[in-house]
Amino acid sequence: MATGDLSAVAVLLLALLHEQPMHPYQLHQTLVQRGDARLVRVNPGAVYHAVERLERDGLVEALGVDREGGRPERTTYQVTPEGRAAFGTRLRSLLGDDHPTYPLFPVGLAEANELPAEVVALELRRRRDRVAATLAQLQARYDEARALGLPRRYMLDVEHELALAVAEVAWLDGLVTDLEDQADPLDWTEPFPLAYVEARKAACGPRIPDRSVRS
Repeated sequence: MATGDLSAVAVLLLALLHEQPMHPYQLHQTLVQRGDARLVRVNPGAVYHAVERLERDGLVEALGVDREGGRPERTTYQVTPEGRAAFGTRLRSLLGDDHPTYPLFPVGLAEANELPAEVVALELRRRRDRVAATLAQLQARYDEARALGLPRRYMLDVEHELALAVAEVAWLDGLVTDLEDQADPLDWTEPFPLAYVEARKAACGPRIPDRSVRS
């Protein structure tokens, strides 16, 4: 497996196996208990599939098989030296390289002008309230973990998520206020400005795509 092909789930699993050998069920339970389901889609099937691929590519290896009571046999895995090297390379890439994502919210914002302003304000307020509720819950969990003595270095991902949520709530608050408190918010009912089209053509040339073609 090329290190660039390591999925987010694979990275999280290798990180856990750096701590100690585990079987797939234990890996899944640990991810859920630590709240990593907010980072990636975690389910038992995804974990088992990722472990199988990691084993196939020589990044983890079976350490032993055990059975407790009437439960099915469980294979415990440990990370290999190749797995440690691939993990380190991929982790550095995740921190320093670009990894474009394509969330759907910006698509909605790009086309929001096609809806009435009051409808846009209503939907954005719904989003704002949901983000604010998630922010409050995440902040409470962060504060609790820090109070219990968890070092900050283990919670940098949470800090980043909190910062993004705080910024989004603040931006949505301002935008919703503008949409609700003005007679014609953001000149919502005005036609697309033809003067902008001409100015853009003059500045950039006719070969530059223009949003006006969608209007």
